Amino acid sequence: MGARMAVEGGGPIVSENLLNSAELQRDDPWSTWSPMPSLAPAFSVERTGANRVSLRVSGNGNRHCFGAWRRQVPARPGTAYRLRVVMRVEGTDHLFLHVTPHIVWRRGDMDEVWCAEDAIRHYRREDDRIVGEDTFVAPANCDGAEVRLLLRYHPEATVWFEEVSLAETEAPTPRWIRVGTMRFMPPQPATPEEHIRLYAEQIDRLGATQPDIVVLPEFANTASLPPRSGQALWESAEEIPGPFCAMLAEKARAYGCYLCAGLLERDGEFVFNAALLLDRRGEVVGKYRKVHPYWPEEPMGVSPGDGFEVFPTDFGVVGVMICYDSWWPESVRILALKGAELILFPNAGYEEKILPARAIDNNVYIAAATLGSPAAIVNTRGELLAVSAVNNTLTAEIDLNDRPRCHPNSGGNLNPGPGGARWARNANSTRTDEEILAALRFDGNRESNGEG
Repeated sequence: MGARMAVEGGGPIVSENLLNSAELQRDDPWSTWSPMPSLAPAFSVERTGANRVSLRVSGNGNRHCFGAWRRQVPARPGTAYRLRVVMRVEGTDHLFLHVTPHIVWRRGDMDEVWCAEDAIRHYRREDDRIVGEDTFVAPANCDGAEVRLLLRYHPEATVWFEEVSLAETEAPTPRWIRVGTMRFMPPQPATPEEHIRLYAEQIDRLGATQPDIVVLPEFANTASLPPRSGQALWESAEEIPGPFCAMLAEKARAYGCYLCAGLLERDGEFVFNAALLLDRRGEVVGKYRKVHPYWPEEPMGVSPGDGFEVFPTDFGVVGVMICYDSWWPESVRILALKGAELILFPNAGYEEKILPARAIDNNVYIAAATLGSPAAIVNTRGELLAVSAVNNTLTAEIDLNDRPRCHPNSGGNLNPGPGGARWARNANSTRTDEEILAALRFDGNRESNGEG
């Protein structure tokens, strides 16, 4: 029922489609698995053409179902392998909750609890099929691999696995980038023109280090102006693009780097706390408006934004949050779920203990540019790669393909899956997300003290 994967003379392990029914009569390398009978889904083999079969697994009315087709194959420690599956899925749109093709990296006869496991994280749709592909490096202590095609926790879902392959491949190459950030508050009082000149000088300092991206603090165009509200606030805000943006575009072109700056934005009759991202040519990539204004901002006249978005760059995907956004765990979580690898964090000040937690929870790097708190670059383990509690510029090199977790357990991406990982959600439904939304509503049927 599949081509056996063998190592001949130490050569590479390469598989074609493992669902070749020509071998069905003489060889059956696939078997079914479930932790116990009460959890077993329904399994069947369906012919789809000459020498072709699909492996079917269905919830069969059991909302607690947890089971997989599985196959043992050889694997060499330290070698990279690409797992690819093509499947049809019916009965659920929540792929990452319920359908989990993955590899168990076997260690002799040791129990699975001691084995690393890696799950496919990347999917795309091709007509009515879903294609999942991912590359993993076999752990140093493994001596084999078990491919599992898992269905979990859905009574109505049915999956047909039509193609499965595991092939030796090249390990991902590093994606090194240099990140620049700063702690800088212009002296008070400073005019709008002085804000432009002083922040241009900080960018020049960082530009000498050949950064790929530079982050400026929140309110970079108005930070040292006297507090204003209402019409006066509106008059001090800047239309985008405006003079400060023109300086950013000039510097982005001069140093061939991306630039992100927090700006007080005027848009028609309204004012927003925004962050602008420009590319290496000085072109606008995108704009984010602060979703959670600090309370003094709102009585002054700042309107909140209404969503977190991620932005593609030539080195990876970045997300932006501003200052008080960091107090909400869902801010970074949403950005990470949408694919952000690096979070840009312009702010006036923040709680320092929060950043490591946000990075750890969501397996992202964070670059904080600030007016009054320490500027910092934090890795996915919550470690400070660079930090300054005084006015200064700082840089760090990070490899976006190296995003280890703070507590890897036995390794792999299934075991320590963080909140910002769609592919590692060990839950049987979206109920927890729905309960969060329900708790935010007041329907008059329960007492609330405003604290949930």
